[in-house]
This record gives sequence, C-alpha cells and structure tokens, in this order.
Amino acid sequence: MFHDLRSFLTVVAGAAMVLSLFPQPAFAQGTPWIAEPGTGTISLTYANQNAREFWRPVDGSITKVTGPLGETDANLAQNTMWFAANYAVNDFVALDIQSAFASSFVKGGVGPSGGQESYSGLYDSNIALTFRLVDELISNAPSVAVRVGGILAGAYDTGYINSLGDGGHGVETSLIIGRFGSAAGFSAEVGFRVRGGTEVNTQAVGGAGAAGETLDVPNDLFVNLGLFIPAGSAVTFGVDYRMVNGLSGIDIGGTGFSPSRFPALEEDAHIVGGRLLANVTDTVNLNVFFGQVIAGKNTAASRVFGAGIGFGFGGGDFDF
Repeated sequence: MFHDLRSFLTVVAGAAMVLSLFPQPAFAQGTPWIAEPGTGTISLTYANQNAREFWRPVDGSITKVTGPLGETDANLAQNTMWFAANYAVNDFVALDIQSAFASSFVKGGVGPSGGQESYSGLYDSNIALTFRLVDELISNAPSVAVRVGGILAGAYDTGYINSLGDGGHGVETSLIIGRFGSAAGFSAEVGFRVRGGTEVNTQAVGGAGAAGETLDVPNDLFVNLGLFIPAGSAVTFGVDYRMVNGLSGIDIGGTGFSPSRFPALEEDAHIVGGRLLANVTDTVNLNVFFGQVIAGKNTAASRVFGAGIGFGFGGGDFDF
C-alpha cells in the first residue's frame, strides 16, 4: 500500500501545477504532497482555449453575451505551451517554476476592440516554494502545506480582447490540504493573489491621452478543489472545480470602461473540469484535461482542452 500510494502521490503532485491552464488569472494549483528529497519532475503541457461568449453585467444582472465577437461571429482562441518543473529540496520544502509561450487569435480583432487578429509572446511566469506542515504518510491527519509564490508579467501588450494577459507583477499564497484513502483522494487549496499595476496601452481603444497612466490589476481570492479516483495501478481520473473572485475593479460597459482598461476588470470565474493521469513508466507520466467556465463576471465563457507529459529526475526513479 505504501509503495503504491507514494508513487501515486508523486504523479498527482507533478501534474497539478501544469493543470492550472484556464482563462486568466492562471497559476495557484498547489499540492500538499512532496516527492522524495532530491527528486522532481519537468513537464511540458499544451492547452487550447476557445470562447464565443462572455459573462458580463447587463442591466444589473450577469448575462452570457457575444459582445464584440458577435459582429464577426468570431472565436476567441489562445494556444499555450507551458513549461513547469518542481524539485523536492527536502522532506518539507519543494520548489516549483512555471512559464509559457502563448499565441492568441480572434477574427476581426481590428474591429470594436482594436488591435491585431493575432498576438504571440511570453506569458506570465511563476516561481514558488511549498512548505509541508503535515505529512499523511506519517500522520493520521491529512497532508497540509503552505505555498508562497511570485508572479512575473510576460512580454505582451494589454488592452486588447485577445491580449495574452493582464500584466502586473505580483505575489500569491495559499493553504492546501489533501488526503488519500483506499478508493479516492482529494485536495483543496484556498489562496489570495496580489498584483501591481500595468500601464495603459495608448494604442488600444480608449487609451489615447493616457500615456504614463497606470491601471491597478485587481487582487483575487481563489479556490481549487480536486477529487482523484485511481483506476488500477497506472491510471487516475480527476474532477476539478476552480473559483476565482476579483476583489475590486471595473465592469465591461461600466463607468470608466474602455478596452484599453481590460486589465482593471473585476474578473470572476467558476470552472469545472476533468483530467486523466497515467503512469507510462516509473519516470514518465501523461495527462489530458478539459475545463469549462460555467459562470463568471467580465470573463470569457471558455472551453479548455490540453495534454501534457512529465519526466521524473533524481533519486534513480519515482518507484519508491
């Protein structure tokens, strides 16, 4: 039992980081499980997200609308290639790093929202430390950890409907709890994200005359819940729920809004999804995943699909 559980936890921990690939804000998919000291994973993950509608306030209520996409029947799409790595420094501390290259597309992007049909560039990066407080393998209690990370804004222009992100450096911290039983396991993460400002893009619609003006990117409260169900010794199914709640900001169409001020939107999102994790060998794992934004505010009603591969290193292999 110990052998199987240890290997299983390693696969889930390695895949958890690269599965936070839903619409902005990204990141913050921590894990309370730390691999054997001196070991880790390197992961590559491709994700595609598409939307034709948006959740936004209309006449005092949140409604799903086509917005500017309706004029050209456009599909807002983004492809992202993620690189992620984690490393167990010791039994109680792990380091994780994430970065990505992204490319967006929207037909008629030079229309009401301004800008080009396509943008490509370096997406936001994240580096974090996870501190494990309780290990379920040596305790009757669930595993408990605290994650603290920094966010580095990528190299892209903000203020367009298909901008790669909101810009703004920041920090985030979260409390994570997880437990595995004989038939299933769960993880729960609750955290807070603080980001700084980003300059108004004077080339975007509504940005003329705003040279040097800085927008505050809203802070976020986030929740990530996961249920894991093993299907034999090599395959695991997962079900996810994610919530992001912007704690301030403006609304699309509200007072002070223009496309140039997209980074200042109060973005809320409720996301459900699933995943499949597979141990191919002792050091290689695969994952596929999907997600859907089922409710939100000032955010795209995106569908997300993707797949990734992880390679274990250090300690000989991951077969503990």
